[in-house]
Amino acid sequence: MAQDKDTHPTRRVLLVRGGILSRYSGLGGAFHDLRTSLEGGHIRGWESAGTEEYNLPAGASGLRRIMKRWFGHPRQILRTVRNVHSTGSLDLIHVADQEQAHLIPKHSPVPVVVYIHDFFHLFPETITLDGERIEVGEQRPPLYRRSDLKRLMKGIGRASAIICNTQATESLCQKHFPNKPLYRIPYGLDAADFAPVLPLPSPPSGLSSATCNLLVVGSHDPRKRLKFLIRMLSKLPEELLQSLMVHHIGGDSCPYGGVAASEYASQQGVPWTQVGGDISDDVLNHYRWHTEALLFPSGAEGFGYPPVESMAAGQPVLASNRPAHNELMPDGQCIDAEDEHAWRDAIQTIHGRWVARSGADREPDLNLIKHVEFLSPERFHRDMGDAWTEISSL
Repeated sequence: MAQDKDTHPTRRVLLVRGGILSRYSGLGGAFHDLRTSLEGGHIRGWESAGTEEYNLPAGASGLRRIMKRWFGHPRQILRTVRNVHSTGSLDLIHVADQEQAHLIPKHSPVPVVVYIHDFFHLFPETITLDGERIEVGEQRPPLYRRSDLKRLMKGIGRASAIICNTQATESLCQKHFPNKPLYRIPYGLDAADFAPVLPLPSPPSGLSSATCNLLVVGSHDPRKRLKFLIRMLSKLPEELLQSLMVHHIGGDSCPYGGVAASEYASQQGVPWTQVGGDISDDVLNHYRWHTEALLFPSGAEGFGYPPVESMAAGQPVLASNRPAHNELMPDGQCIDAEDEHAWRDAIQTIHGRWVARSGADREPDLNLIKHVEFLSPERFHRDMGDAWTEISSL
């Protein structure tokens, strides 16, 4: 068996998740990065024993999806675990996220760890911000989903240990699974993937130097608080408001049947461009480099990639003082989630800087780029490898 430089035998971990997700989604991106790091030999002392996931056609029926999720895929994982373990080449099973916890075998021959990204759906709650009731997680799931959630809870109970990503999630793990070994390992972020190229390339075609361009990245989930953002913007001085343009990268329609973000912006007189979510990493970086700031008023995030990615790009970020982005932003730079006046003051400051430059490109904020160094891939690889080594010995 291969040996690392400290003469300890190299261990092997099987990565497990359910249906394949796009690397551009939060959970999908986190799993893609972990798998790439492992297969690239970056997690010292560990190598891949394989990956178990599946892909169903887009038109697959709900029944087929449930049968695959609850029965077909778990059976396949058991077969793989038994086969790989029988060769002496399996030391640990890593389950990608809490939505796949039902895949944890009832009688595993090796320890199993599950990475908890958030508890939004396992422990849903309703929060009130600025007078608006916001549902975080599905409050009234249908019968099949309630059964699914029970399977997930039982799966987490079978896990040998839990890894989570933020202090907020860590607190909930300690509350709901107090006797479970727990490790907090924030995601890794390769800042080089977001670093501005100088001189800057041409901006995306939808951006005009005649307006102060602001960026919004994220879905239309109610916890993202796009209605709050639009309502707050609508109360800016008219002359200033008409010199802004908000560019929304993400889904426009509300998943709960509410009014679409672009329609609500139109009703409120807020200049708004719906970019959509189907764009490349390069194009998204161009938006970060050429817009004045990211607006991120979200009321709840398991981690929240957009603020840290924007900071890695040297882009100013206006984020609400809520979990978990208040753990990731520089101290004192989050904005009270309910203080519309503070939000408008911050936007007027951003606008004033744009006016003062008289059309010149915004300089990247080097302090923000330096700030995200605590999320370096090297730190993530080291911490994950150390945690896996401890868990594999449980």
